[in-house]
Amino acid sequence: MNRDAIQRHIDERLDAHVEHIQRWVRQPSVSWDNLGVEACAEVVAESYRGLGCQEVEIIEGRFHPGVWAYYDAGAPATIHSYCMFDTRTVTPVGWTHDPWGAELVPMGPHPKALVGRGAMGAKGPYVAFLNALSSIVAVEGTLPVNVMFLAEGEEIMGSPTYNAFVERYRDRLADVSLSYCATGSQGADGLVNLGLGLKGMIVLQLTASGAAWGHGPKSTIHSSAASLVDSPPFRLAQALATLTDADGRGCAVDGLRDLWPYRKPLGHEERELLDALGARFAGRDWRDVLPVGGSGNVDALNGGTEGIEPLLTFLYGPTFNVAGLWSGFLGPNTATIPFIVPGSASAMLDMRLVVEESPDEIIAMIRRHLDERGFADIEIEVYAAFSHSQTSPSDPAIQAALRTLEAWGAPADVWPIQAGGGPWTAVPNAIGVPCLRGGAIGGGSGAAVDEYLVIESGNGIAGLADAEKFHVDLLFNVARALEAGPAAMTNEA
Repeated sequence: MNRDAIQRHIDERLDAHVEHIQRWVRQPSVSWDNLGVEACAEVVAESYRGLGCQEVEIIEGRFHPGVWAYYDAGAPATIHSYCMFDTRTVTPVGWTHDPWGAELVPMGPHPKALVGRGAMGAKGPYVAFLNALSSIVAVEGTLPVNVMFLAEGEEIMGSPTYNAFVERYRDRLADVSLSYCATGSQGADGLVNLGLGLKGMIVLQLTASGAAWGHGPKSTIHSSAASLVDSPPFRLAQALATLTDADGRGCAVDGLRDLWPYRKPLGHEERELLDALGARFAGRDWRDVLPVGGSGNVDALNGGTEGIEPLLTFLYGPTFNVAGLWSGFLGPNTATIPFIVPGSASAMLDMRLVVEESPDEIIAMIRRHLDERGFADIEIEVYAAFSHSQTSPSDPAIQAALRTLEAWGAPADVWPIQAGGGPWTAVPNAIGVPCLRGGAIGGGSGAAVDEYLVIESGNGIAGLADAEKFHVDLLFNVARALEAGPAAMTNEA
């Protein structure tokens, strides 16, 4: 690797690299609002073609398309690159800059940041990775690994098609040795988060409708006629009430109730990482450490706040949550009207678990539970169904990433598993390979308003040029580790 020449190329092309990120951010791609995702898939495909991928294909998803691409470097090792190009919705209130403007402005301590929806989550950090790849190709003529790109435009919806995408390319992905999810995961103190796994995640929409039930209206009617028909929203409420204990806690689903106190047995390496995290946060209230909104937002945690138990519950304990309920009149300024009997009512549920049971088995338990209690009419629509996955901290690729961070002077928090879940476990579980998620310098703010990516830093977060240079080092170090296996533990760049 001609490291100096690649770094010079990044410095000389930095303005063009910023423009590349702006191109992605300026293209809206809000999956839940059906805003611009198809057009953004074309932008993604264009970037893959510009990199030199020999194959680029836009593929149909359940709601929005994905993109497959392949860069054949003729290298011994192949990695899978995950990308999400959809974003959260935008509520203009509170933004001080155009959410789709991708403006370059000072933000907080940073002399220059790129502001816009997706700048941090997750377009900006991903395009920084692509910029690093293009710089390697410009100098070296090719990449040190083959890359199979599989991008989606439905992550914010729960990634309902990603498993199908993986299955579609399973024969090709069988050559992959590592699944890599490029992010910028560095905080203002310079600390980088590196995740070795994720919980399993299930997202379901439950719907009660007059049409399926045969008692309520098939379409919405005026509530003056409520004496003549039954209420689908009440029907849904009754069905939901059977899923938890009487106080609304835990899980009362037959077959799942016994899983609620279960905790995955922890190996020595895993326990060491947890002890290190516990030591780092010692003396602090876990409510101010874990993402519950602080001690002012939550009076108590399930299981208490002492010792390391809250961390174990957060990372390994199951969740069963109603994320949203909707039906009929939704309040002022929602273009809905009161005094109606709605024809249907829906709830979005999400679960995160670290268990051996598959998502299909768990969904079948919920279906059976409802049927046996007389709620066979309640429709279940599956948006996400992913099993948990973990990678050993001693995996050669993980060790290469840690030494790359060390060489850059970036301390890391290594999480043996993270409380989230989603499509990042799809390829690791499908073909049995490790996953590297996070572990890269660079970052910004993923706030609901004025989201931004740091271009020129004013604190411990790396600027864009250094973030791209880091990706270069990381890729070459990982390539050597994958090629040599456990023996590749020294001599990284």
